[in-house]
Amino acid sequence: MKISRLILLLLVGLSLRAAYAWRFPQWGPGGSIPDINCYETLAESLLQYGRLSDPSGHPTAVREPGYPLLLAGLYHITGPSYRAAQALNCLLGAATLILIFLIGAAVFGRPTAWIATAIAALYPQFIFYAGTLERETFQTFLLTGGLWLLIRACRAPSAGRFVSAAAVWALCPLTNSVFLPAGLAAAGAVWWRGQRRGAGLFLAVFLGIYALWPLRNHHVFGRWGTGMSGSGAHLYVGLLIPNDVAGTPEELVIDKSDPVMLQASRLPEAERDRFFYRAAADFLVRHPFASAGTFLGSGLKMWRLYPYPRPYAHDYRLIFWLSLLSDGWIIPLGLLGLFWAGRRYPETDIFNATLLSVTVVYMLFWAIIRYRLPLMPIVILYAAHALDHWMPEKYRIAVHG
Repeated sequence: MKISRLILLLLVGLSLRAAYAWRFPQWGPGGSIPDINCYETLAESLLQYGRLSDPSGHPTAVREPGYPLLLAGLYHITGPSYRAAQALNCLLGAATLILIFLIGAAVFGRPTAWIATAIAALYPQFIFYAGTLERETFQTFLLTGGLWLLIRACRAPSAGRFVSAAAVWALCPLTNSVFLPAGLAAAGAVWWRGQRRGAGLFLAVFLGIYALWPLRNHHVFGRWGTGMSGSGAHLYVGLLIPNDVAGTPEELVIDKSDPVMLQASRLPEAERDRFFYRAAADFLVRHPFASAGTFLGSGLKMWRLYPYPRPYAHDYRLIFWLSLLSDGWIIPLGLLGLFWAGRRYPETDIFNATLLSVTVVYMLFWAIIRYRLPLMPIVILYAAHALDHWMPEKYRIAVHG
């Protein structure tokens, strides 16, 4: 009965993702595969030439290699295919539901696990991003899998478990370097729990695998870089463009009139990144209080319950109401669940370290609502824990099965 219930939830979640992806394909011009944030270009470059190159054939670090490598591996089997990428996203989304159930059952108990899995199966943003060629679905799967493996390693310590957890965690910043501090924070949470040898092994393997990316960049560009080559631009633009202006025509006006942006556009990729970092440092020195306000506003923007009115793939009114009917209660309940859990569940130290580190980094480097998606399994687990806590006993028994 319990297995069949979980299978039913997985089928519901998979069917919703597949139905949306099939019904609302976001084709490029002439039926081409959309090149969202360069992932498609990089994937086809890897497939054809075995290297990360821009459209002109020059080596690039404009995006981390994780998601382009995944797409290139898929294309090696299927050929370049938007539908194949959507199908893979749907499968990754279903696998994430299993991981959410396993984490919920291990940390909070089965009632919370059932509630969290049901919420995640129906969560609109998970469904939407399964249909796009962006890295969020893959990133969500990686982070949730890394959390599950690290929880297992902490509960039944062994070298093999900490190594496997570290390997998956290392794939997170190799897909989005924002998650590099999250891996360090997770290691700190494990250390805090008293698992010092495990934390040391985890940290060594995590950094050892991730080091392949900055080593590649040093080999290609002759300079060290720990993330993507656009991180300096993200920092500077986040300081320059007010949060309520981002994504509007006014942002383009500011970009085209800013002397730093104009000068940077004429520089090579590696030099451009360093130039933006220097410009951002100068901006911080000249406007410390305004910058602090911008950082705080970015953090609040990342956790808004609904997005700003902007041109979206769907009507804004639909997005507004779907947001309020999902994030509008999940995020507040998640915050309550976080405080209710307190320190009674040791694994929540890892949850909280991850939430805090990723939020802080995005406060500094340009935050939008989409960027919180990989963190939503944690928030959903906390929200489910709060619902389980306040649920009448007869319903709790029914959910427990």
